[in-house]
Amino acid sequence: MAFSSSVGGQPPALSTPGTYEVESSWKLADLVKDAVFHKTGRMVDIRPVPELEDELTSRSVRPMELLLGLGKTTSALPGLHQAGAAGLPGLTALRTASRWAIIRYLWAFAEARPDLRLSALTSQVRNHQRSLFSEHFGIAIATDLVEQLILTEPARVVDADAVNYDAVLGPAMEGLGSHKPDYFWYNMRGRDLTDVVVLEAKGNSSGRRMTILQLARGVQQVLVPKAVPGASMRRIVIGACLAGRRIKGFALEVGEPDDETRGEIAAAFAMEEAGVRPGYNEPESGDWVSEDALATPVSRDEVVREAQDLDRARLFAFAGLPPEPAGPLFEADRQAANALDIVDVVDVNETSFRCETSLINLGGRYLSVRTGVAEGFLSMSGDTEADFERRRALYTEGRPGRNSYAFRAGRSRSRPQEELSVVTSADGCMLSLSMLN
Repeated sequence: MAFSSSVGGQPPALSTPGTYEVESSWKLADLVKDAVFHKTGRMVDIRPVPELEDELTSRSVRPMELLLGLGKTTSALPGLHQAGAAGLPGLTALRTASRWAIIRYLWAFAEARPDLRLSALTSQVRNHQRSLFSEHFGIAIATDLVEQLILTEPARVVDADAVNYDAVLGPAMEGLGSHKPDYFWYNMRGRDLTDVVVLEAKGNSSGRRMTILQLARGVQQVLVPKAVPGASMRRIVIGACLAGRRIKGFALEVGEPDDETRGEIAAAFAMEEAGVRPGYNEPESGDWVSEDALATPVSRDEVVREAQDLDRARLFAFAGLPPEPAGPLFEADRQAANALDIVDVVDVNETSFRCETSLINLGGRYLSVRTGVAEGFLSMSGDTEADFERRRALYTEGRPGRNSYAFRAGRSRSRPQEELSVVTSADGCMLSLSMLN
């Protein structure tokens, strides 16, 4: 891996803003609507995303922001908090999942601006890693658009494949099998589930025509979950196309259908995924989605404190910290953290972040990667729920937007002579990259 001279201790290719285009137009919606009708025989309400006011929007973002979002979203696996995941202590597995995407794509961006461009190496390598590469950038673009433009406040994100582990959405989504969208974002007020965003993220290197077909398939996927009583649900499909060395996004919203339309499209999609053509017998696979499973309601009384505990466990893992309070499930993680001096503190204005640090050898120089969480989002001894919520409110007060990233200078307590550029998110997470000689 090779970087040019660093600015502020950081590779400029990762800290310099660049723009990518996002299309969300009625023309695109009509093309996708036609594709869905051709496949299902049903007309679906597909429209531009209202937050993207223009047909073609230019979105400015730093690669570090995309990397932070990709790392957070791809680690939204609530099942990893359980001991034994991948043969590792629970939070050790989650900590690994939180960091892989950030480190995996450090080399992916070129320094050329104002457009956000991929590096020449990335453009070449993706030729034989098309599916994986395109899918990951689809998730990165989708996370950026959902968290920065569509959500109005920080929300929990859950990978749909692990939604059964989630105390809030699990009861509502039980029985979906493998035929489902990619992610759910949701908000709560006390014990009430208030908002749900259903997301399917797509990506390809083939062009706009392939994107239209992918978006049509995504429309079917976001229609699988039934509406949750008492909560507002939005169904979003976002695609990313890697055209040459540039990135372009596509975003559409699906209106809430009537139960008959939604059920038929969801069932047809499940049959298609299972390899069953219309008129054939239903598959015997356990992945078959029944209408009863799709209709399972969620009771607000079942929204329990486990959801908050799990979300905090994710944040502790992102910071490389052993969780509190102590418990036998996390003892292996605590021992691992005590054995390694990997936890640092980075001060940004009046906020302190607990961080885990990884060093990547670049051949005579090292790239230091810090991922962390604001102390206000971490439980403290004697904490009450009111104390925790008050600290979170203080963290978000000075931000440029309720759900936006902030890019600020910071200093590590372990290396106070080094000035860091730190990107932080509204849910308390941070990322810092710096070059060491």
